[in-house]
Amino acid sequence: MKEGLVLNTAYNDFILDADISNYLYKNHTKEVYKESTFTNRSYHFYDDGIDVWCDNDGRINTIRCAFSCFYQGIDLIGLPFQTFLSAIRVLPDNYEQIYLLVNGRGQNQHVYDFSTIGLQVWVWRQKIKSVLIYKVIEEAR
Repeated sequence: MKEGLVLNTAYNDFILDADISNYLYKNHTKEVYKESTFTNRSYHFYDDGIDVWCDNDGRINTIRCAFSCFYQGIDLIGLPFQTFLSAIRVLPDNYEQIYLLVNGRGQNQHVYDFSTIGLQVWVWRQKIKSVLIYKVIEEAR
């Protein structure tokens, strides 16, 4: 099933909050981190071109697209950020700049959080470099 990005739900057949064991038949590598972060397990799925992070129970909590990320028929990777903002009609609620070493060279990437729709968009030189999809958790009122 190839649908692309479904906000706050899925990317293609990878569904947020699904058990990672449902996808381990696919060509992948697993990485376990020793440092304490929001999660200590990630998977790279080669054929799908995505990275997936899981919580400690093996449930998918984040999907990262860096090669392609289709949303409503448009590939977001490489899209000018202003074009994306015009199309999505939601403003980011948080922003930070992060220095990354990419292919031996530094990049100051701009990271925009759209927590109402479960997206984090990484931008360099005004173009989208990667998109993270996560499930919005409603706070108890």
